[in-house]
Amino acid sequence: MKISQESIERVAAASDIVTVIGSYFPLKRAGVNFRALCPFHHEKSPSFHVNAARQTYHCFGCGVGGGVFRFVMDYEHVDFPTAVRRLAERSGIALIEESSASDTAQRNERGRFLDLHRQVALWYHHQLLKSPAAAPARTYLKKRGFSKEIAVAWQLGYAPASWDALKIWGKKAGFRSAELIAAGMLLERDSRETYDRFRHRLMFPIRNDYGEVIGFSGRILSEESKEAKYVNSPETSLFRKGKILFGIDKSKRALIQAGEAIVLEGQIDLIAAFEHGCHNVVAPQGTAFTSEQARLLRRFVERVILCFDSDTAGKNAVERSLPALLANGFEVRVAVLPQGEDPDSLIQKEGIEMFQKLLVGAEDFFDFTINRVQSERELPITPHRTAALAKQLAAYLTLLPNAALRERTTAHVALRLGISSSALLSLVPSLVTTDSISEEQKIVTTPPKISAGTELLCRLALAHPEVHAWLCKQKSPMPHELDPELGLLEELLSLNCFSSSQPITVLLPSLSLSLQNLVSSWNLEKTISNPLSAAQDLWTGFQVAYWKRRQTEVTAQLRKPGIPVDQIILLQKEILDLQCSIRERSGHRSSI
Repeated sequence: MKISQESIERVAAASDIVTVIGSYFPLKRAGVNFRALCPFHHEKSPSFHVNAARQTYHCFGCGVGGGVFRFVMDYEHVDFPTAVRRLAERSGIALIEESSASDTAQRNERGRFLDLHRQVALWYHHQLLKSPAAAPARTYLKKRGFSKEIAVAWQLGYAPASWDALKIWGKKAGFRSAELIAAGMLLERDSRETYDRFRHRLMFPIRNDYGEVIGFSGRILSEESKEAKYVNSPETSLFRKGKILFGIDKSKRALIQAGEAIVLEGQIDLIAAFEHGCHNVVAPQGTAFTSEQARLLRRFVERVILCFDSDTAGKNAVERSLPALLANGFEVRVAVLPQGEDPDSLIQKEGIEMFQKLLVGAEDFFDFTINRVQSERELPITPHRTAALAKQLAAYLTLLPNAALRERTTAHVALRLGISSSALLSLVPSLVTTDSISEEQKIVTTPPKISAGTELLCRLALAHPEVHAWLCKQKSPMPHELDPELGLLEELLSLNCFSSSQPITVLLPSLSLSLQNLVSSWNLEKTISNPLSAAQDLWTGFQVAYWKRRQTEVTAQLRKPGIPVDQIILLQKEILDLQCSIRERSGHRSSI
């Protein structure tokens, strides 16, 4: 599905970059521009600049930059079409999208399902707040220290203890049984009778990172119940359990600012920690991380603290989470809770300060595992136990994607175990030797360094249509052949949407990320008299430099022994042609 160019231009025109960025964090005026602490790296002095005139931003600390679309993409961690749609929604602009019939049907179905989930969440929430039958749910929340304000902030709900309450409501709301079944709200018996999936449960809406409700998790209200403690929505076109992190819609900014994620076991623990001021928290939909969840989280942080319950299930969850986390390059630490406590109960009893103290003391996973084995006093640390532990840890070492990190960690673990690194490495058949982090996780933030001449020629091509048009006609040699740096110019010239009427913010998304970072740092408002003539002089300078390099190369070829006579004649002719071109261009640059 493709958004029309006309719609992109309308959204760009309606999205003032100062207003948009200012809605995320405060900007301070600095002359004609605005400044702030960069949201993309940690710094103490503001180096993040927003230029209102050309509608761009650039950080002179880490090098990131671009227009309003790039900012939303990087800040919200979304792709270009999603950024356009979010800005369009913000500005109240209806997008024109080019799509096939199947694309349109799929998009309409998704919109219908999202609306269904949104309305179901509101209905469950209304039941919790208003229904007399929800008294057990309200009592449970009060017991867990959750106020009405917290219930409202997280839109908690109550599923009535009925086989058809939601089914009846759904019919009145205009939803077909087939839709409610496909969304996982109803279950179907063999007799084709349907009934409510969630009954007499405290309901947690599950949202994607944009805040849209895509599923539900229902918790039992009686610990004596023989039913499953939690029931989740089934896999649907919206909800994929292994791809969702609960709470990330609220915590993603705090994750970036803190540089680490505190991974908790469930919704209750997460909400308790978040509402007590610990905002950089997420919870997997289950007890162990999947690769998809790890890749999602890797877009925000590089370090995680696993803080699961202190029971056997929690310890097992730590080990089951490791493969996905280590393979995606995370630094993994483990926080140990007191026996019998979970984060929620600990916060209620001891306060958030005690919980945060445990987080500060979280150990690196490898040290945590070694220390745990060494503290088990009922069993002596025999050579056999050391060998078994070494084999276990060696298996995890193979998951580390970075060779340098793997080497340093291996040496550290070997030292702790009292064995050599070679002995430790010999316990596994082979080690990972390449970086397994996906390309989408690697964000290039440092713009390429280029000469002043290349920058000026690129700026002229970007700011002046007549320069752009003239340079597009220069085919032999191609820019990158004149100078490798001019590959950047070729990228600028390839813009098929170039128009003098288009703002820079519309053109930037068509460029590579590194070039967007570079262009955002240029002063495009700086005027130059006769820009076409200036560009032609610069081009001639690159030509002369190229011909001189070529002349040196051909001369070197002539000096090689055993060259055939006909080859010598061709090389000598090329040298004469090059000398002629150099003299002509060097003597008449101003008249070109």
